[in-house]
Amino acid sequence: MTRIESASSINTYRNCARKYFYHYKLGLPTKDSIAALNGGVVHTALENFFKIDPANLHFNTYENELRNHLMNSFNQAWIEVVPQLSALTESKDTIKDYYQDSLFMLDHFVSIFLKKLQEEMNKKSLTEAFNTIKPETEICITSATHQIRGYIDAIHKNDGEILILDYKTSRSDEVTEDYKLQLAIYVLLFEEQQGKMPDKVGLYFLRHGQQKLIPVTPELIAFAKKECKNVHNNTISQDIEDYPKNLGPLCKWCDYKDYCFGQKSLSDYTLLKEQAHNG
Repeated sequence: MTRIESASSINTYRNCARKYFYHYKLGLPTKDSIAALNGGVVHTALENFFKIDPANLHFNTYENELRNHLMNSFNQAWIEVVPQLSALTESKDTIKDYYQDSLFMLDHFVSIFLKKLQEEMNKKSLTEAFNTIKPETEICITSATHQIRGYIDAIHKNDGEILILDYKTSRSDEVTEDYKLQLAIYVLLFEEQQGKMPDKVGLYFLRHGQQKLIPVTPELIAFAKKECKNVHNNTISQDIEDYPKNLGPLCKWCDYKDYCFGQKSLSDYTLLKEQAHNG
């Protein structure tokens, strides 16, 4: 049975086939990280932010109401991951720094959103303006044709134009090849579901308060199709030797480096391989 891939799994294979094998074939777990947990909380807060009913907002106080709603959504999500954060570090200062950093990003986000809202309110009511710039959020699309699945952070539809955005909390605002493939896959998924291409796709770097868009071109679609086909064709094998290591500077951060460098043994590989076959 063909595995349903994602942008994350395809990028894992492209960057290191051995890492793909460990995680997606053997099912070896990855470790939590503070950055990943923090990013998840920010995404949850943004998703919940747009669930507010604008009809309940008051004209004279809507700015504070929207800010408070976003911050309350963030704090509720943050509280849920505090036990996991505490298990990763004993430093309360580190946790505090991530918390303050997230507040900064969200405050930046809501300030930009409010400016757009005020521009729309020059010609529409508060409720109409909010609904105009509110995106669809956390949309899951699965392609039966290409056997891939993706979760899109935001789809904006305004004046007949469709914009797909993915939120990023990274310190860098570079549009990497991994990010380009992620966006290319979103275009592929959207086109299959909707029967048309989005007009624009891009990344919203929350720390920088900046959107970076890339053009939707036939080359972008071809890129996604090629990588989807490549990962399906080359991950049929259950043999570890068919998944070469890509040793380099990034290995130091890999969850599986101890296996690659002999500090952990796969002497029980037969059992793991059997598990992979059964899975």
